[in-house]
Amino acid sequence: MDIKNLLKTLTLDEKIGQLMQLPPFFFIEDIDVEIFGQVKALNLNKKKIFEAGSVLGNNNAEQMIEIQKKYLSQSRHKIPLMFMADVVHGFKTTFPVPLAIAASWQTSLATKAAQIQAKESRTSGIQVTFSPMVDISRDPRWGRIVESFGEDPYLASKFSEATVKGYQGDDVSSDDHVASCVKHFAAYGASEAGRDYNTVDVSHYALHNIYLPSYKAAVDAGVKLVMTSFNTIDAIPATVNKYLLKDILKEQWKFNGVVISDYDSLHQIVAHGVAKNDKEAAFRGIEAGLDIEMASTCYTNNLKALINENKVTEKLVDEAVLNVLKLKKDLGLFEDPFKGANIERQSKIIRCEQHLDVAQQLAEESIVLLKNDEQVLPLNKTLNYVILGPYAETKKTNGAWAGHGDNSLNTTLSDALITKNMHLAFIKSSKKPIYTDEEMKKIKAADQIILALGEDEYESGEAHSKVDIQLPRQQEEFVDFSKSLNKKTIVLLYHGRPFVLTNMMKADAILDVFYLGSRAHQAISNILCGDVNPSGKLPVSYPRHGGLIPLYYNQFSTGRPHEKGVYSEYTSFYLDEENEALFPFGFGLSYARFMYSNLKISKQEINVKDDFIITVDVYNDSDMDGYDIVQCYVQDLVSYYARPTKELIRFEKVWIKAHTKVTIKFKIFAFDLGYYDPKGLRLLEPGEFKFMVGSSSETFDSVSIKLLEDTHHAY
Repeated sequence: MDIKNLLKTLTLDEKIGQLMQLPPFFFIEDIDVEIFGQVKALNLNKKKIFEAGSVLGNNNAEQMIEIQKKYLSQSRHKIPLMFMADVVHGFKTTFPVPLAIAASWQTSLATKAAQIQAKESRTSGIQVTFSPMVDISRDPRWGRIVESFGEDPYLASKFSEATVKGYQGDDVSSDDHVASCVKHFAAYGASEAGRDYNTVDVSHYALHNIYLPSYKAAVDAGVKLVMTSFNTIDAIPATVNKYLLKDILKEQWKFNGVVISDYDSLHQIVAHGVAKNDKEAAFRGIEAGLDIEMASTCYTNNLKALINENKVTEKLVDEAVLNVLKLKKDLGLFEDPFKGANIERQSKIIRCEQHLDVAQQLAEESIVLLKNDEQVLPLNKTLNYVILGPYAETKKTNGAWAGHGDNSLNTTLSDALITKNMHLAFIKSSKKPIYTDEEMKKIKAADQIILALGEDEYESGEAHSKVDIQLPRQQEEFVDFSKSLNKKTIVLLYHGRPFVLTNMMKADAILDVFYLGSRAHQAISNILCGDVNPSGKLPVSYPRHGGLIPLYYNQFSTGRPHEKGVYSEYTSFYLDEENEALFPFGFGLSYARFMYSNLKISKQEINVKDDFIITVDVYNDSDMDGYDIVQCYVQDLVSYYARPTKELIRFEKVWIKAHTKVTIKFKIFAFDLGYYDPKGLRLLEPGEFKFMVGSSSETFDSVSIKLLEDTHHAY
C-alpha cells in the first residue's frame, strides 16, 4: 500500500476522521437509541463516526471482527480501523502489577510476559496496547505508582526497553505481536502532592535526568506510539506542549511514530485554562504535533474550519494522517483488516498452561521478603497455622488495570497451602480482629499466625490517590492482636503502593506480595513453604513516615548534609524521625545468605572513549540455592551541576548455588558516567567517580576511578 498516494485521494473530512479514536459501542450500537446522548454531546453523526481511524477498547475477536466488517462496509476507501486497549499487565493471563514486575529485577521475564500479552491481545483483535507506563514516581500517595516501574530512571529504562521489545518483537505485523504505546509523556509521576491529574513543576535538569530517560529507552527500542500525559509541564498541558512533542520527542529523539492523547486530554486543556474552547484546543493540538485525539472531538469538529480560516495548514493534518496510515501499514492491516484476530486460536491460547506458568514464575520472582526474624519463614510442616485478616480468603489478586482478567479463576491462599500439606487450623476474613469464643480457641491452639493485610485492588491505580499511606482501616490491630497471644506472626502485604509499615514492625516476618495476578497464591505458597527462595528487591523506597514524602534513594547532598547517628543541629534532618527509608530502594531478603568480597576495578584512570570492568565475588553461605540481585551504583564526586549521592548504573540477577561463589562483572563505558544539562545536552566531565556495589542502595563496598580530560565533552 502506497500510503502517500492514498492520502492524496482522501477528502479533508476523511483525513480528519483518521485522527479520531472512539469507544467500540459507537460502531455497534443503535446510534439513534442507545448512544444518542453521547453522540449529541460530542457533536457527532453517523458519517463522522464511520470516518474515525481507531477504536478504544475491545473485548474479543468476535467483537473486533463485527466492528471492522460494519465499518468497512461503509468506508469509501476501505481503510481499516485500528483497535487499541489498555493491556497493562496481562490480557486474560494476568501478570503481577508493573511495580511488582520491577521488584523482580528480571527484565528477561518482563519481555516474556509482554510477548504473552501481545499474543493473547492480537488473537483477540487488539493491535495496540497502551503500555508500558514508565512514569518515574517518588510519591506513594499517587495511585498510579502501581503501574510504574518505581523511582529509578535506570531500572525503569531497562524494563521499558524489555517490555517494548516483548510486545513488538521483530515484526509488529505478525499474529503474535502488537504495537506498544509508551505513556504518559511526560513526568506524570511527579504530580504535586501525589494527586492524580495534578500540576507537575520540575526543572529541565530534573526532567532530562530523572523523568525522560525511561521514555527515551522506549523510543530507542522502536516503540510505535507515545501517549501524552494529563499534567502540565512549564504550565503548558503535555498534550499541546511543543517543547515535549516537537523539540524533544520529534527533533532531539527523532521519533517518527504516532503521538496520541490520553483519554479526553485535548478537550481538557479548556479546563486547564489554556484554550477558551474546543476549537482553540484543536489548534493547539495540531500545532504541537498531536496525531490522534482519544475520546473527544476537538479535531473532527474544528480542524476543517481552522483550515478554511487559514489558521492551520492542511500540511499539518497530512503529517498526522501519514503517521496513522503508516502505523496501520506496519501492523499489516491494509493486507488483512482482521490480521491476527482468530476466534478458534483465541480459545486455545487464552490462559493456556504455558502462559500461566510464566505468570507464576514472574510472580515468584517479584515477591519481596522484607523481614524474617529468627527465620520464621519458610513455614514448618510440623506446625499448625491460622490465616486471618481482611484478605485471608481472597481470590482478588489481579490488581488494578487487569480489566480483561477474571479473579474468580484464581485460587485462594489456603487452597494453595493445603496442596502442600500445610496444616491450617482456621481461616477467616474479617475487617477487625474480633472473634467468637470458639474461633479464639482455634486461634490460640495454632502455633503461628499468618495475617493477610493490605488494600483492595482498586484502592490504587488511576484516580486513587491517598493522603494517608498507613495500612488502611487500622490493620496494624491484627499484628497487635497476634502478638498479644505471643504468636509468631507472618504478614502478607497485598497492595499496589508502598506503605508506611513502621507500626507493623512487631511482626516476625513481612512478605510483600503486591498483586501478583492469575497464579498469585501458587507463587506465594511456594515462597512461604520454601520451595522457591524469595529474590525480589524493592524498586521504590518505603518511608518510615508519610511526612518523609517524597522519598527516594538517589537524593542530592545539601550544603549541610546530615550524617546518620551523629548529632549536629544545623544539618538537614528531622527532629522527630530519621531521614532514611524504613526499607530502601533495592532492599530484599533471601532464605540464603549472600556475602560480598573482593571488589575490584580494572583501571584506575580512563579517557572518554574507554571502558572498564568492575568485578565482585558473591558467596552463598547457606544450604539453599537462590537468586541474588547485585547492584552497582555510581557517584560523580565533583561536577558543574550537582549530582545525586548515588545512582544505579548496572545490576545483574544471578543464580548462586548453596556454598558456591560467583564472580560478577559489570562492563561500564566512560559515556555512562555522563548526565544531561537543562537543555538535554549530554555532558561528560573529568574527575573522580565512586562506584558502590552491594545488595541494596544502602549496603555496599566501594571503589573509585578517575576520568582524565581537561575539557567538558558534550554528546
